[in-house]
Amino acid sequence: MGVDSYNPTVRARLTNAPKTRVLNLKESALHRIPDNLSALTMLKHLDVSINYLTQIPPFIGSMSQLKELNLARNQLEALPTEIGLLPCLEVLKVSQNKLTDLPDLSKCVLLKTVEASENHFTAFPLGVCHSPSLETCIFTDNRIERFPDEIHSLRAISLILNKNRLLSLNTVNLLRCERLRAVNVDDNQLNHDEIEQFVANAPREIRISFDGNVAPKHTADLQEMGNDSSKSKSVTSNARKLIGQSGPSTSTVNKHLEMASKSRVLQLKGTGLKKIPDEVEQLAGVLRNLELSENKIREIPVFIGLFSQLKQLHLSNNCLESLPDEIGSMKKLEILNLGGNKIKNLPDTIAGCTDLRTIDVSSNSFSEFPISIIACLQLDILNLNENQIETLPDDVSKLQVIELSLSQNRLKTLNSSNLSKSHRLRTLRVDGNCLEKTEFARDLLESSTVSVITYDGNRFQLKDFQDLPGYDAYQERFTATKRKI
Repeated sequence: MGVDSYNPTVRARLTNAPKTRVLNLKESALHRIPDNLSALTMLKHLDVSINYLTQIPPFIGSMSQLKELNLARNQLEALPTEIGLLPCLEVLKVSQNKLTDLPDLSKCVLLKTVEASENHFTAFPLGVCHSPSLETCIFTDNRIERFPDEIHSLRAISLILNKNRLLSLNTVNLLRCERLRAVNVDDNQLNHDEIEQFVANAPREIRISFDGNVAPKHTADLQEMGNDSSKSKSVTSNARKLIGQSGPSTSTVNKHLEMASKSRVLQLKGTGLKKIPDEVEQLAGVLRNLELSENKIREIPVFIGLFSQLKQLHLSNNCLESLPDEIGSMKKLEILNLGGNKIKNLPDTIAGCTDLRTIDVSSNSFSEFPISIIACLQLDILNLNENQIETLPDDVSKLQVIELSLSQNRLKTLNSSNLSKSHRLRTLRVDGNCLEKTEFARDLLESSTVSVITYDGNRFQLKDFQDLPGYDAYQERFTATKRKI
C-alpha cells in the first residue's frame, strides 16, 4: 500500500522521517505497515503503537540504525525473526498484543529493555535469554507457568513477571543469572516451598517481591528468613523478603459476609481470590449485588444458580474460561459484567436470565458471535469489544439490543442485510475492525433504526463513508438523536 493511501498526517510524517530519523505513527488507524517504510533504513525511532497491525514485514530487519521500536497495543500474534537482526536496538516495546513467543534477540547486542506485558505467553521466551546487554525484562500479566532451564543465561538486572501463573521459579537456574538484582513475581501461584527455597538461597543484593502468592499463615515465617553468606535466618534491612497474602483472610471474608447480609451487597473486588468462597452460598437468597472483579477466579461454582434475587454480577478481570449452565437460573439478573476474562462462548441457558439488560464480555476470547445472547429479549446493551469476531450470523436480525459494541475485533463483514432488521438497534460501534466501506450497505444506512455508527480505524476514510448510498438518511437520524441529547 503506497503513501498516497494514508491520511495527510501519516503522509507528512513519512515524508519528514528521512530528515528527522524519527517516525511516530502512533494512533494512526493503521492496519498494515506502509510499504514506504522499507526505504527508511536510517530510522532511529519507530513508534507504530495503538494501531490495528496484525503483522510486521520482514524489511524491519534492514533498519540497522533503529534504537527504539514501539509495537505496543496492536493485534500482533508473532514477530518476524528479522527483528533479531537489529544491532543498534536498545528498547523493544510489544505490550498488549497477542504474542506467544519472541524471536532470537541474541544479535541485538545493545538491547537494554524488553516490555512484553499483557500478551499470551505461556512459556518464558527463550529469545531474550541470550541478549548480552539486557537490563530490564517486563512480562506482566501473561500466562507464564515456569522458567526454562535456559533462564540461567538471562543477563537482565530487573525481571518482572507479576500477574502470571508461575508455579515454579526454577531456583537453581534463576539464581545463576549473574547480573540479576530485582525479581518481581507478585500475584502468581507459587507455593511456600518454592518461595522458601528462593529466599534461603538468594544472595543479599537481590530484591524480591512475592506479594499475592503464599497463604497468610506462611507470611510471617518467610519474612523472618534472611540469606546472607552464612545462610542465617535473621533478617537485615537490606535482605528482607516480603511475601504477601494470596487473598483475604477468613476473618475478612466473614466480615464482608456479615455486612452483606444486611446491605445485600457483597464487595470482594481485588482481594486476590482464586475461587469464590463456599461461604458466599449462605447469601444466595439475600444478595442483590455480587462484586468479584479483579481477582484470579478460574470458575464459577454451580451454586451461583441459587442466587434468585441477584441483580448485578461483576466478574471482570478474572481468569474465567466458561460459565456454568446454572447461570441461567438467575431470573432477576440485570447486569452481567465478564470483561477481561478468557471466555469463548456463553451457555444456551443464559436465555433464562429474562431480566438481563446489560452484558459486558469485552476483552475475552470470542472468535464467533455468541448466538445464545439473541434469546435475551430484554437486553439493551451488549459489549463485545476487543475479541476476535470476524463475522455476524444471519440471526443477528433477531437481536434485541439498543447498543451493540464490536470495536477492536476482526470483523470483515457486517451482514448488513440482516443487521438492519434488528429493530431496536440504535447505536453500532465497530471501530478498529477490517471493514470495507461497502459493508455499510444502503439498507443499514437508509432503512434501519440505527442512528449512531462509530467506524474509525477501518479500511476507509470519513469521506468514503459520507459518499455511501443512504448516508443522507442516516445523517438525518444521527442529527435528530444529537438534538435530543
